[in-house]
Amino acid sequence: MASVTDYRQCSRPGCSTPAVATLRYNYRASRATVTVLGPGGDPHSWDLCSRHVSRLTVPEGWDLVREDHAAAGLTDPFGDDVTDSSDFTDEEMQVLAEAMEAVGEASAEPDAETDPGVIDPPVPAGTIIRREDLPRPSGHHPSRGNLPRRTPARHLHAVRDAD
Repeated sequence: MASVTDYRQCSRPGCSTPAVATLRYNYRASRATVTVLGPGGDPHSWDLCSRHVSRLTVPEGWDLVREDHAAAGLTDPFGDDVTDSSDFTDEEMQVLAEAMEAVGEASAEPDAETDPGVIDPPVPAGTIIRREDLPRPSGHHPSRGNLPRRTPARHLHAVRDAD
């Protein structure tokens, strides 16, 4: 007899971990939305466990929208470890500000090795490839029967006997 779970499992193949979030794609808007575990009636949604939610990526040019789980009273399955500035004391904030100023001043000072008028040394330009430098198409295609031979032409050929 098969075991029955009273929780929804992750939709990823081979993963039986309990799901914590629902993933929905909006192809028209090029957007993927991860929300709190929603109702299971939508056939175009996928339930994901916290491990798969944290590793989720979207195609290039798509937006990934993640719902705020703190407002829902849930733990954040995305693993976003953002530190609130109210956790720091005034002394720690002052030390941090002074360190940031020192880094900014040090990077603004030109080195003695470089030209004093130039802050950063010039970066060489990339290689320019012109259209005329690209190889032209050969026109060889299997349907035309004009592909080059795989072996060079030989000077000796096998000849059948005329019986």
